[in-house]
Amino acid sequence: MDLRRHSRYLKTLFFLSFVGLGVGSPFAGIFYKHVIVNPDGTPAIGLIGLIFFVMPLVSLVAGIPAGIVADKFHAGKHLLTLLCAGVALFSILVGLAGEGFAGRWGMNERFLFIFAVLVCLHFCLSPINPMIDAETLLFLNAHSRREYYGVYRLWGTYGWSVSTILTGALLFRFRHDSLIFYGLALAYALLGAAARSGITVRPAGQPIIIPWPYLRKDRLFQRFLLFMFLVGVVSNASYIYIGYFFDDVMQTPLEIGAVLGTWTIFEVPVMLYSRRLIELFGNRWLIVAGLLVNGVRLLVFSLFTREMPFAWKWAAALLQGPGFGLTHLGAIDFVDRQAHPNMRATYLSIMNVARMSLASALGGILGSWLIKQWGGAFLMQFCGWGAIGLILFFLLLGRQREPREEDSPPG
Repeated sequence: MDLRRHSRYLKTLFFLSFVGLGVGSPFAGIFYKHVIVNPDGTPAIGLIGLIFFVMPLVSLVAGIPAGIVADKFHAGKHLLTLLCAGVALFSILVGLAGEGFAGRWGMNERFLFIFAVLVCLHFCLSPINPMIDAETLLFLNAHSRREYYGVYRLWGTYGWSVSTILTGALLFRFRHDSLIFYGLALAYALLGAAARSGITVRPAGQPIIIPWPYLRKDRLFQRFLLFMFLVGVVSNASYIYIGYFFDDVMQTPLEIGAVLGTWTIFEVPVMLYSRRLIELFGNRWLIVAGLLVNGVRLLVFSLFTREMPFAWKWAAALLQGPGFGLTHLGAIDFVDRQAHPNMRATYLSIMNVARMSLASALGGILGSWLIKQWGGAFLMQFCGWGAIGLILFFLLLGRQREPREEDSPPG
């Protein structure tokens, strides 16, 4: 295997996948807010909340089976290509619902069309990032060290920054919300092409037997899943509606894009020095520090007003980088150390279901209800205190066992 070539391949996957996430994820709420509207022109927040509730449940159906297939048949590369093609196709169809000709549709017809296509889109989208994580960890465990994961994930940060800034600028310039989903389609079409041209860490061979008894006996991982579910509820409830909230407290889409694109600045050193941070503090304290920083960030967000100087908003948003980076780095390292060598994609997919699918569903409907009752600022405050409160729960989980010998890289 050409190690340098494969290293570039994995970094490309991270970069393009987060270009797509940066285009679609934070801006989708703006699209829904402007396209799914009541007859009086106000956002149909109840229907928007229904989207944010159901789509993660679709991910629940797709995520774990994809991880199992990737592990059992060593099919990560081919699955990625197929799933990316589906994301590209269905993203274009969602974008068409925001075009002028769709204005002749009634609100119910437009919502049902968007809803049905989004189901297909999320079925394809949800397994992609856990599979990229798994492919990267397979490579690192075979040829390097898992602690270098952050160096590869850093390319996702670069992709996010580029795409969010560019999307904000394009929305400011053209005032056309469908660009959000057209950009998402382009990013995943490129990601699918890159995945198809790559090489696999493990060549195709006889299907392996998944060691399910190992998972059933892993009590620490099961408790960790409950913790990640609760973290996912508060983090996703705030994140899902971040575009919706920023649309009220920022002056223009250009400001939204600038904040979203640069709030990852301090994520760069976290990922770049991932090995040193893990060796110095361990994944446990990285998660604790990330929760604390993220909680403070959301509490400050709750104070935002449209009249507040942009510089203050931008400075507070910079806490996103270390808050997310430390939590994510700690969680990935935790799960990879727990996982059986033949179940890495499965373990990561299960964690993703707990953190993103189930938690996003509850966070989506919870966020919709809180906004309807008390507004977006209250949602941010609620999630901020929730993140801080979960630190105590995590500290009570129990200590992680030592890494197994078979986890160590050869030589």
